[in-house]
Amino acid sequence: MLEQIQNIRQQYARIKQDPSLAAQRKIPGNTYFLDQNQILSIPRDDGDSRYPYGQDGFNFWAHTSGYMHSNEGLFSIFFRAQEGQEPKIAFFAGCKTGEGNYKRLSLLSVPVIDDGMVAERYTVFTSEAVYYITETEEFLFVLRVFVNKKKEILFTLYTENKRAEHQELFLSSYFNPFLRHSIAEDAENRWFREVRALPQGFVIKVNEDVDRTTSISNYGIFTRNVSLSQESQLIGYEQTTSRYEYVGGSRSSLHTPLSLKKGSFEKGQLVCSFDEIGVAGDLTHFNLASRGSVRIDIRMNYCFEEKEKERLLHEPLLPEQIEFQLEQVAKLEKQKQGNMQLRVEKGMDPILKEDVFNAFFEQLKKQVEFCSLIKGYIQLAPLSLIGIRDVFQALEGFIFWQPQMARTKMLEGLNYIFPDGRCPRQYSLPTHSKAVPVMDLRPFIDQGVWVISTIVTYLRLTHDFEFLDEKCGYYEIVNEKSRLVKKSELEDTVLEHMLKIMDYLLQHRDHEHTGCLRAMYGDWNDALDGLGVSQDPRKEYGTGVSVMATQQLYQNLHEMVDLLHYLDKEKYEGIIQEYKEAAHSIREGLEEYAVIENEKGEKRIVHGWGDQYSYFVGSFKDPDGKDRQGLTSNAFWVLSGLYDKRQELENVIIDSFKRLDSKYGLKTFEPAFDEKAKGVGRIPKLPAGTAENGATYIHASMFGIMALFKMGYSKEAWEQLKKSLPFTHEFISCSPFVMPNSYSYNPEKNLDGDSMNDWQTGSSNVLLKTLIRFVFGVEPTFTGLWIQPAQYQPFLSFDFTLPIRDCLVTIQYRNEKNSKRKFYVNKIETEGQWDSVMKINKLWVSNEMLKLDQLKIEIVD
Repeated sequence: MLEQIQNIRQQYARIKQDPSLAAQRKIPGNTYFLDQNQILSIPRDDGDSRYPYGQDGFNFWAHTSGYMHSNEGLFSIFFRAQEGQEPKIAFFAGCKTGEGNYKRLSLLSVPVIDDGMVAERYTVFTSEAVYYITETEEFLFVLRVFVNKKKEILFTLYTENKRAEHQELFLSSYFNPFLRHSIAEDAENRWFREVRALPQGFVIKVNEDVDRTTSISNYGIFTRNVSLSQESQLIGYEQTTSRYEYVGGSRSSLHTPLSLKKGSFEKGQLVCSFDEIGVAGDLTHFNLASRGSVRIDIRMNYCFEEKEKERLLHEPLLPEQIEFQLEQVAKLEKQKQGNMQLRVEKGMDPILKEDVFNAFFEQLKKQVEFCSLIKGYIQLAPLSLIGIRDVFQALEGFIFWQPQMARTKMLEGLNYIFPDGRCPRQYSLPTHSKAVPVMDLRPFIDQGVWVISTIVTYLRLTHDFEFLDEKCGYYEIVNEKSRLVKKSELEDTVLEHMLKIMDYLLQHRDHEHTGCLRAMYGDWNDALDGLGVSQDPRKEYGTGVSVMATQQLYQNLHEMVDLLHYLDKEKYEGIIQEYKEAAHSIREGLEEYAVIENEKGEKRIVHGWGDQYSYFVGSFKDPDGKDRQGLTSNAFWVLSGLYDKRQELENVIIDSFKRLDSKYGLKTFEPAFDEKAKGVGRIPKLPAGTAENGATYIHASMFGIMALFKMGYSKEAWEQLKKSLPFTHEFISCSPFVMPNSYSYNPEKNLDGDSMNDWQTGSSNVLLKTLIRFVFGVEPTFTGLWIQPAQYQPFLSFDFTLPIRDCLVTIQYRNEKNSKRKFYVNKIETEGQWDSVMKINKLWVSNEMLKLDQLKIEIVD
């Protein structure tokens, strides 16, 4: 630990002292990339950054500010405190004054305590642990927190006396865990909770009714160990389980902890239950020798059995074991992210600093992994579940370097669809064996299209066709209005699930008129959820259409034709023919109804239309009278393959992108919908210039950028990409080292670049897939790979390595400003093929070539 602390402090000093290095590593939000992709984040008042730790859906969030919270699905170990609220985890130090009281120092940026002690604070996120560092003239304080492979939370507080003489101080820790399967705190929580102080630490017991017939006890166990340097002494140790005693009464808070000012809990209440929220608080006085130190290790476990609680309470806690566990986590993180590597060099654009871009790519992988493996309730809201569309989109990117983990998660999701092929919008994992999962049953029509595309990508990349024979179950809807479901007895293969999903989608076309896919409750742009409403009061859903979802279905049909043809074209001849005919019909419907023309002869691809083709959205005249452009239908005209055979809409699409361009990139709509707009659902309730309503909703922006690359507009694509990347901005309100979900812009409402959220956002996976498929240029098919780096690159060189089946593929790109692109495969010059759509020369790599252990592909422009 000491070596890592020294390394971090040295890097921090270099950033402070070397302006050129600071400029090279700086990103917005008082943040810098350090060596080995570590992140230096300095607390600020205009936002906060955060980083997730843990494995397999267990999330421990560490914020730059010092706020920390943790949950695994619905079970919250530490509840999230909102901005300005009292934190659930806190650490303090105190030094005695001449008057007998103590000056208190928060060792995190929260809570704010002003006792006149001058301190410098900064936070460093590494892949395996967070380090909160506080320095005064007298002391160095370092709090390290990480989650080991057993999902135990380990806190290590290291304190060092910087003076040449002995110094006395106290150190105090405060924990207020939640330990319930719930999304909110309520007044009854304290009635079913007991905290007990013991010599080993603390035990917190929370009794909880999971349902009417099942009651459980949840245990939180805190154990601690103290290690002192030679000649340093532990003078006294106190514990309290009373929050009132710690902070100074019911009207006080951690911002004004009276006990710390006194340097004592005085009474030291060792049991707390029923009438107040019990906490685990301690206070230890030390006399530190000259240059001496103390290390306090605290381990937090949770369990659900009395016997396991006793075992954990008496399990030894040794520093060397903790360091070994940290090394294990570091190795695991390196192993997870190490299979796919990127190194760009010699950037030609000062905004795209190569060191920053390389470090950001590693965090982007971490973000996509996080989105792929979530267990729900990231936002702690009733419907913050596991989204089918969200997870499968993320998995399509995750597949490229962690196919086995992606495979497992896909199988999980397939077990939650319904026997008719309908996918729920979201599902939750049952809290126990008899529990029924919570599901969001609103029929957003696009859920299944993402499932098909992701599985096909997985099969193209891995050739793991045994996956199609895996057995999966179903759920059945008992009562749709009350969201009640039950486990079905039906079980069949992944391929059968895919065929049923296709059947469901095809059955929900508007067969009487346009042949396009009905919107039902909505599509990917779920804020625009009004197109599917029926004009007939006897029907819930009409014939309103989502053009984007229809385009995706068109893509799915071609994907399934390719798959079934590759598997056994004779066996699946009938289905193949059915899908070909459906694709042809859909194409005709889109060309006739989705492409409209005004009196000037100008064409436009609309976003969709209402029941009975009664009004358009994204047209020359929407229901609110506005001439409006929409992004996603233009992007997916390209991405779905509709554009490949006929490019006559090229200028229509490019002109729409030009109109949608803005300070922060491609907007979802232009103009925004005002509050009185009819027929579009809830999107007008969002302020103009935020989220999907006329803002840069980056998920959609990335669809547009991907389309630009596919159309051969790579330089224009990079101009948009620069606007979407957070590290190119002056201001980011959330974590600047991962993708946010949007950039708001509405000067009248004082919004300029603000983001709704980070980490859990689809913008990350679309960016990653864009980089892999169109920038670095790896496009898998069933019969091989296309290597197709974009014609324009803002870097003179890059090396990109990823495993494909049993072959390690390395792509080395060099821009030597030649007149013609050349390819070399394992040093043998190989002829490329011209792609008239992408306007590039690209290379074909057959399945036979991928049987080699290694494949080195050099591209020289």
